[in-house]
Amino acid sequence: MLVARINLLEEQSDEARLGKVSKAVQEVLMSALGVPPDNFFQIIHILPRSQFRHTPSFLGLEYSDGLIVLEVTFIFGRSKEKRLGLLKALNDGMVAAAGISPDDLMTTLYEAPGENISFGRGLAQRAHISYSDAKSAKLATTRST
Repeated sequence: MLVARINLLEEQSDEARLGKVSKAVQEVLMSALGVPPDNFFQIIHILPRSQFRHTPSFLGLEYSDGLIVLEVTFIFGRSKEKRLGLLKALNDGMVAAAGISPDDLMTTLYEAPGENISFGRGLAQRAHISYSDAKSAKLATTRST
């Protein structure tokens, strides 16, 4: 389960660009995480300048009006290396697809246990994937190596 929230400035959101950004996000999620094509949930927020404010620079990065703020929520359990690889792949994919500067993608990853998510009918279809199970599996793997 993944939900991607794509936030961008209204002036930077023509239909062609939105299509490229949307496609790039989904392609990266499929290639980097093995997400199936039908696991496609995106919310695109197109914001007027008065509601999309940011600093021009932070941590040595320079932001333009092309800044995209991407939030990805998924079920807990992926390794730190997998998450770091995802951040890099998302940046590379968005730079290529949307023609933005590598500085102009800010990404936040959110993880939730499977029992906190319902795909419908009020059922937690992925309840078997929980934080405690993933943490225990990770500890067992760490101890066995």
